[in-house]
Amino acid sequence: MGTNSKTKHAAYTVGPSASEGLPLEDGPKWTDVEIALSVVEGFALNGVDPENPFEPTTLDLPDDIEERYAMFVEAVHEAQAEIAKLSGDPTEFEDALHTQCELFLNGMTQDELKELAVGHGFKHPALVGLSETTGNPLVHWLDPSYPDDAIMKQTIQSVAINRFVALYSGETVGGKTLEQWQQLDASLVATPSHSLPPGFTSWTPTAAEVQAAQEAINSAAGAVETAKVDGSWADPDLVATLIAAENKLATAHNPALDDLETIRSAAKHKVDQAFTDIGPHELSAAIQAAKDHDQIAPFQAKVLNAHQILKLLRASTEKQERLDLKHLAVERAATKVTFEANIAELQKALGPGGLPSLAEPGGIAAMTKFLDHSHQAGVAYMDMGGWKPVEPTLSHNVTLQVAHTEIAPWADQQELKDLRAFVVSTGLLTTDQAAVATKSLCKSMLVHQAYGSTAAVASLKHSLQEKVALKNSTKSLPPKAAKAPILAVPRSAFGRQHAEMLSALKQTKAALAALPKSVDPSVVAAWDFGAGKPAHLGGTHPKTLHTGPDGKTWLAKGEATPRGGAVIAAEAATSRALHRAGLPVVPVFATKINGKPASVQPMLVGATEMSGNPSTWSQTDVDDIVRLHVASWALGNHDPHTGNVLRTGEGGLVPIDHGQSFKFYGQDKLSMSFRPNNTTAVYHQAYDALKAGKLAKGVRVNPAAAHSMIKHLESVPDAEWRGLLRSAAYAGAAQKQMKWAPAMRARAAKQHGIAETSVTTKQVAEAFLDYAVERKKNLRKDFAEFFLGELKLENAAALHHAGKT
Repeated sequence: MGTNSKTKHAAYTVGPSASEGLPLEDGPKWTDVEIALSVVEGFALNGVDPENPFEPTTLDLPDDIEERYAMFVEAVHEAQAEIAKLSGDPTEFEDALHTQCELFLNGMTQDELKELAVGHGFKHPALVGLSETTGNPLVHWLDPSYPDDAIMKQTIQSVAINRFVALYSGETVGGKTLEQWQQLDASLVATPSHSLPPGFTSWTPTAAEVQAAQEAINSAAGAVETAKVDGSWADPDLVATLIAAENKLATAHNPALDDLETIRSAAKHKVDQAFTDIGPHELSAAIQAAKDHDQIAPFQAKVLNAHQILKLLRASTEKQERLDLKHLAVERAATKVTFEANIAELQKALGPGGLPSLAEPGGIAAMTKFLDHSHQAGVAYMDMGGWKPVEPTLSHNVTLQVAHTEIAPWADQQELKDLRAFVVSTGLLTTDQAAVATKSLCKSMLVHQAYGSTAAVASLKHSLQEKVALKNSTKSLPPKAAKAPILAVPRSAFGRQHAEMLSALKQTKAALAALPKSVDPSVVAAWDFGAGKPAHLGGTHPKTLHTGPDGKTWLAKGEATPRGGAVIAAEAATSRALHRAGLPVVPVFATKINGKPASVQPMLVGATEMSGNPSTWSQTDVDDIVRLHVASWALGNHDPHTGNVLRTGEGGLVPIDHGQSFKFYGQDKLSMSFRPNNTTAVYHQAYDALKAGKLAKGVRVNPAAAHSMIKHLESVPDAEWRGLLRSAAYAGAAQKQMKWAPAMRARAAKQHGIAETSVTTKQVAEAFLDYAVERKKNLRKDFAEFFLGELKLENAAALHHAGKT
């Protein structure tokens, strides 16, 4: 699987190259943590050295995705080992590692993620990642920087299993039946399993007994659902009867009954639906019965909530999920013990004499212990408060309340110099941070620490660090050589690279989070949007605003010049294609309003037009613009000016208004000189600003940013790409007035060796699709030549190298 990590460290350039005329020992000093993180970063950059991003790759990454992932996991674990050696706060390095892992995995195709997930034991990966607006959850499940038993990872697997069970029960998932899903993924078949948990006994039924068990479940489920009408509670005996009935079928085992597994899956789903909402009281009879049969331990009911206990009461619960719940119960029980131990120590400290002054002998040591016990108890108390166990034992704790309320008045009585020394001795602040901390801030820091409010403490530390940085920046002498946080103003190439990666990730997430929730196209097509009101939003095409049946505001656009819906089809197809390419995009649907073709799209709330001043654009903005250029060229859209790129409330960029897509197909050029509209596209603005030196300081046009978009588009099978654009091709081919039609008609005539007047509509449409596939295949070559020839960016040659297979 390639060279070992020590070799990778040696090969991976982390300082100035020898060609720069500097001895290696004179370059920036990198710590072991930074070196380890830079190796992980190398995977996210496809092996490209971040110090020399356009030179040949320095990490020799295998083409086989499983081997590459195995190397990546090894590099992540080495980075974690280095982070664990740190004596200070590791949070910022851990955040850097999470960012790099997410970027690496997000760079994979959907098929690659599924292949890896299956290879590492994930069941039914095709059934997760169905959302149109969020990333694939398999990215998190495969992320080695989080533990394998993380709750989120367990939840992702549970979602897939539950959807699988729903399919086998006759329901649809993502609008598809089980048979349709099996056509996409032949692995979606039920696998017999009959491993029973302790306390449950297997039995061998006849077909008649299985039928009787089914009828018992149906009867009991009906009784529970009837009792729970209008939010009422079901009688505990009814609930216990349904659980017992399901357990009867779940423990049945007879290899001669071929459909038993399917029957059990359907029964499990029916019981799941009956118990969508369940309360502790409703489970009381079933819990007592389970205790009597040693199916659950008494302590588990004191630390697990109703839904968690219900899973332990049911024999149908997956083995791994059951084990995870048992482990969770043990961990929570240990938390309770720790909490009670800390409360006992606080009771001792809150004696008649009150809290000691820091100036007293032994005062600092005593208050350090008091603060630690208060913090540990506070963290545990907040954690326990969210458990909601079926048999609660936690009540309002007077001792903890007194401990917390004593901190503030105690801090008021201390001298500022003593408080500063104290927060430094406890490790809450550095000496530099404490030196600029006021008494009020020291008090707030201690109060939040006592309550266990880690986020509030971190926020206060951040504000102090900014003060320290401001203070140091005003000194005439160089600041002391101190280790700056990664997320502060970057002090090295590593810090800058991480800051840029984190900014890109945050901006992408901000854009995705702002997107309206996806709606099934068939549902939208059936909606009646009514007349609507005029929308004065500019642009060529008439626009109206409508309140959709979902209660949201929708924008509808007609065709400025009637084209039989061809322009509408082009915009809707572009929306689908951009989404497939990985760009955050508002979904656009083709429909009819008042009998006329129209496109409709949900409004993007809280967004504004992107600034038209390139000097205000960040590096992440420019990288996003380069990626948008790649996608726009693939789809023949030369109209993404700043008015057609929206900035979300959280800073993400979302392209809109794709009505001019394909307009100049077959006639346009990938060139700085091709500007067919009165407005200037954002990518041309960026390139113009680069040439004029008007980008912000340190911001550059990075050809490597195009790689991820090109890779996404290259990964789309040609047949799928044709399918995405088919409606636009055929609708446009039927309209001779479409600007791209003559060029495609000429291509079709040449291909078939006939006169243009003899070319059929189908041949025009197929020529369009052939051309779209050809353009997609040539993206890497075309953009490498564009960046080299038009912008004179010699480093663009790396695009060719990054595309090697």
